[in-house]
Amino acid sequence: MANLAQETHQNLPTLVQSVSSFYYYNPYEKRTVEVPLNNFDAFISLLKCVIGTGILAMPLAIRYSGIVSGMLLSVLLMIVLTYCIHLLISGMTECCRRIHVPQVSMPQAVQIAYELGPNCVHCFARAAGILTSCVLVMGQFGLCCVYIVFVAKNFKEIGDFYYKDYNERYYILGVCLLQLPFFLIRRLKYLVPLNLISNILLYAGFLCIMYYLFRGLPKFSERAMFKPHSDLAMFFGIASFSLTAVGSMLVVESNMAHPQSYLGLCGVLNMAVFFILFSNVFFGIMGYWRYGEQVEASITLNIPQNEMVSQFIKMTIASGIFLSYPLNGYVVITVIFSDYDLEVTNKRSRIFAEIAIRLCFLLLTGIVAAVVPNLAALTELEGAFSLSNLNLICPALIDMFINYEAGYGRLRWKLIRDIVLIIIGIIFGIVGCAVAVQQLVEDFGGTVEHIQSHS
Repeated sequence: MANLAQETHQNLPTLVQSVSSFYYYNPYEKRTVEVPLNNFDAFISLLKCVIGTGILAMPLAIRYSGIVSGMLLSVLLMIVLTYCIHLLISGMTECCRRIHVPQVSMPQAVQIAYELGPNCVHCFARAAGILTSCVLVMGQFGLCCVYIVFVAKNFKEIGDFYYKDYNERYYILGVCLLQLPFFLIRRLKYLVPLNLISNILLYAGFLCIMYYLFRGLPKFSERAMFKPHSDLAMFFGIASFSLTAVGSMLVVESNMAHPQSYLGLCGVLNMAVFFILFSNVFFGIMGYWRYGEQVEASITLNIPQNEMVSQFIKMTIASGIFLSYPLNGYVVITVIFSDYDLEVTNKRSRIFAEIAIRLCFLLLTGIVAAVVPNLAALTELEGAFSLSNLNLICPALIDMFINYEAGYGRLRWKLIRDIVLIIIGIIFGIVGCAVAVQQLVEDFGGTVEHIQSHS
């Protein structure tokens, strides 16, 4: 893929055809995948990309928005984000048609789009591609940090009940060590069994947690239907975390045996998103209805610590999230070895280099999780950062530039749509990240004061 990107960049002026010739080349027919995913594999992997800590944080999101506002905004947010993913994949496919290549990554699509746009942005093409790679890696990095913190917190609650109260950072270390053999799996196809087991564990835990959510429900009228607008930034930051795994979604699509089945009204993506939306709204409303203003960053932290059922729930859900880490970390490895291929002499050297990078990535996510174990703030920061950059700004920029020569339709509605998405992305990114960083700084300051008081 790296050679393809270089070749594409060098030959772009000669490969770009007239607008009328864009549709003669079908990249799906030319695409080859060494170990492809069938539609069921893709559906399972897609659920695994998205369903996880995001759905468990939805009660907290509803707490910040109110039940009616949260339900309506969740539907609206999911529609917008899904539409942007459709826009992104369609734009990437169009880039393939324009330059006659079977497949491009998201950073490559951004670079190609800049080359196809106005002359004034051509000089920024390579920098934009590299910046997109950095954003993609940072987004997946933050997601994996959230997973480690979540698993460690839930295992700590079980450990505190049966054993002594150890520091949370010991659990983070243990999670990283146990994750090592799973994260060394190098083929996406071989992660499908793990993803299937993970989904089974998660939904078993979700079903069991209903035992606590439906028990002792207060009057529905005691819960807020609407909340002040000032709290909506927190809602969007947490709720958007449920659909910010853009990198993983693209990896699934690029490894499908029939990628044309991914989009469409009844495509794999829409089916998975509908399932995810229903789960998020239902779980969020029930969690907030049951626990109200006392709801935690993860609903598993609200259920009792000393009951066998609650311990089973925490164990199964934490294990399911634990098995989600390899798929999301796989995206980073794909960016490094496909978009910016390392210069290695042979296959064995490449394998050793990949193992070394995987070990470094796992180590770094563990360090960040140990330093900043604030689950709510990490979730919001990851959601705001990834949504603004990967879900909104990048798809809009790609679409804006690839339509520069072809035109933007009646009244330039495509251009207006792209500009609106970019403005929303910038505003949401600044506000959401600022609120999350403020919380992280306060949490870090409290940790430092705690250490100083005990030294």
